[in-house]
Amino acid sequence: MEFNKNTLAQTMAFLLSIPPESNLAKLLKLCLVTQYNGENLGQNALEKSQELIINPTDLPYWIQEVIQSNDKITPEEWQAFGQLNLTQTQDFINTLLEELNNLKL
Repeated sequence: MEFNKNTLAQTMAFLLSIPPESNLAKLLKLCLVTQYNGENLGQNALEKSQELIINPTDLPYWIQEVIQSNDKITPEEWQAFGQLNLTQTQDFINTLLEELNNLKL
């Protein structure tokens, strides 16, 4: 994937717009600390991310696969996972989608 300066600026603007305590921020933090190894799952990071977008209610399974992709779980990954507080997946996803819709870019 070719990554240019405009894409970087758009990504940074997106990240700067996210409230730090939102569900979206918590999910992205997990993504940042995860040591994803797509070779073990046969999917690169974009393919794995698209899988979640297609089936957001599979979030708990998606997280488990992503975290365990390198055959070890770090303390940072456990901490980020715990901060998600996934007691009701559908509620978490609904809130996350609402937060995404309310972003002001």
